[in-house]
Amino acid sequence: MFNKKSSKVKDKHLPNLEKAKYVDLLDEDKPLSGQKYVCLSFISPEDHIKNRELFYFEKFLKNFEFKKTFEKYTQFLNYLAYKYNLDFNKLSKDMEEFVEEERENLFLTSLDDEYKTFIDAKEEQLQKEYNELHEFQTNTRGIKVRGVFGSQEEAEMRCKMLREQDPNHDVYVGAVGIWMPFHPEAYKTGRVEYLEKDLNELMSHKKKNDEISKEQFKERVKESKKKAIQENIAKAQKEGNKLMQTIDEEGNLINADRMDVPGKNLLFGDAEDDDVSTADLRKELFEAEDVIVGRKKDNDHGLAELLERQKERAEKAVRQEDSTNLKLLADCAIKEIKD
Repeated sequence: MFNKKSSKVKDKHLPNLEKAKYVDLLDEDKPLSGQKYVCLSFISPEDHIKNRELFYFEKFLKNFEFKKTFEKYTQFLNYLAYKYNLDFNKLSKDMEEFVEEERENLFLTSLDDEYKTFIDAKEEQLQKEYNELHEFQTNTRGIKVRGVFGSQEEAEMRCKMLREQDPNHDVYVGAVGIWMPFHPEAYKTGRVEYLEKDLNELMSHKKKNDEISKEQFKERVKESKKKAIQENIAKAQKEGNKLMQTIDEEGNLINADRMDVPGKNLLFGDAEDDDVSTADLRKELFEAEDVIVGRKKDNDHGLAELLERQKERAEKAVRQEDSTNLKLLADCAIKEIKD
């Protein structure tokens, strides 16, 4: 941002000030109430514009072949000298004298004029060739006003917030009504719809490039996490320690027993696809045999039910023991019969 209140050019840049008269066209607008600073974002395909001008100029040079034409005339003079038995050196000298004497007429049309004439006649054709060569990438500049504020501090705060919300664009703070340099360095973009078709195309292409870069960055981070976990696993195995963290398929760090999975209800679970640890925890807390759920008015706080369950477990153990003994006796009897 520029703090100068005047946009006049310094005297040392103006030659012969006493005789020359200069008009300052970079005048300042009248102040607007409550509007002193504005946040701006730029989008400008500078490289494409330069390439297009270079493309035009190269095409023009192919048509501007005075030097080659002069060489052709020299060859033609050589042919005439041979055919009519003339002195070639004398003819060449005469041609040089002619060029020297008629230089002003020969170069009367300036390069700039020739270039403008060439572009006027060929611009439509060249633009078509240029678009096909560069796959119709736009060369239209765009600008978006991001807000107008009464003080520089407010504008800078807004500018900071915009950078956090929209890191794909550079945001500048400038004074309203004062000429400032045009500095289009915004080369990334998010998904924003514009009225102009060319800007939409440019924003769309940059969005794709930004998404590709973002995915590549995520992949690098994921690979770095995997590499770190693998090193930790190898170190834990070597030292006989228990690894407390691992990494899932999405590249997120989680506990080795998957007990701290974000978004999971560890007590009640989420659905049928709960992981094993969640289901086991719920069963252990609420469905185990020694867990008493619910209260009654005149009860023994579950003591009778607990004793009943212990009795059932004891009887079950006796039955299992009797069954085991019977099986052993049967095996012994079969063995004696065989012997």
